[in-house]
Amino acid sequence: MGYRKTLLLSIILSLFLINSDIYGQSKSKEELGNSLVQSILSNNLDSYKALLLPKNEVLKLKESIDLENIDIEERDSLMAQYDSAYDNMIIPRYEKNFWEIVNLNEVNKIDWSNLNFIILYKDSSKEEEYIPFFIHTKLSNSDYNHFYFGAVRYKGEWYLEGKMEITKDEKYAPND
Repeated sequence: MGYRKTLLLSIILSLFLINSDIYGQSKSKEELGNSLVQSILSNNLDSYKALLLPKNEVLKLKESIDLENIDIEERDSLMAQYDSAYDNMIIPRYEKNFWEIVNLNEVNKIDWSNLNFIILYKDSSKEEEYIPFFIHTKLSNSDYNHFYFGAVRYKGEWYLEGKMEITKDEKYAPND
């Protein structure tokens, strides 16, 4: 009986660990937007960072798109630099942007109800499975009326990518 419990517990733990990487994946822009808003409202930096495209995927994309025709030694050196820059420069910028939005929300009591996320722009990409978007929703009943953020659909899942911004007036118009 003890062996079966151990085996069952091991299987459950393995499934949990396998699925923990997909915690931040969203099936739609709405799901991503709502998860982003939830992280802002709860001041939860970890849930916010879980919405970002995972570091290993960012590095794979960087290597496949930007370092195609470079010798192995130079490629390894550049990848090590990108890896370090991601941790030391890129993530801190995302964190700073998150805290700016959280602070703006707290100071101005922004109303996050009745959100309708629309795609303003779809950018081009060198990678077929990597499609960047710029998303917008209107905010009601507050001094700030517009929320913008960058997103990417990668391998069918949605991730946060790019800066978030809250503005009083419309700053970007849809790209027809």
